[in-house]
Order: sequence, then C-alpha cells, then structure tokens
Amino acid sequence: MTEHEVAEQARAMLARRVKVNPSLITPETSIEDLGVDSLDLVTLAGEFEETFSISIATKELMAIRTFGDIVSQLSSKVGAAA
Repeated sequence: MTEHEVAEQARAMLARRVKVNPSLITPETSIEDLGVDSLDLVTLAGEFEETFSISIATKELMAIRTFGDIVSQLSSKVGAAA
C-alpha cells in the first residue's frame, strides 16, 4: 500500500466520522478545526487499527494535531511506500 493510498483511505474514514467532504481535508487540516474530540480520536484510532492491522499507542494518539500527522503515523506503521 502506498502513502497516497493510506492517505485516501484515512481521509475517507475521517470525513465519514466528521461528516465533511473529503476534499476539504488536507495534510494541514487541524483535527480540532474538524471538530474531532478525544472520543472521536479514540474511535478513529480503533478503526485505523482494524483497517490497517496496526496498533496505535495512546502517546502517539495524543500527538496527533493534523490530518498530516495521521497519515504520517499510519504510513510509518503500515510501511507504506512513498
């Protein structure tokens, strides 16, 4: 899976969760600006873990500030190619 594929899948999952058009989510988009609270983030993390067969530590989860952070973390865990 490429980093682009990871990003597109994560973007779609996030967009469904916060009910926004996926095209509005860029790497710089703040998850706070999307209205993602800590409960949403934990729920999303579970979905990401299941979808990508990875594990996300609480410390890593709390470091997420932007959609780009999400993609970086997922890509590194999935071993995505650029």
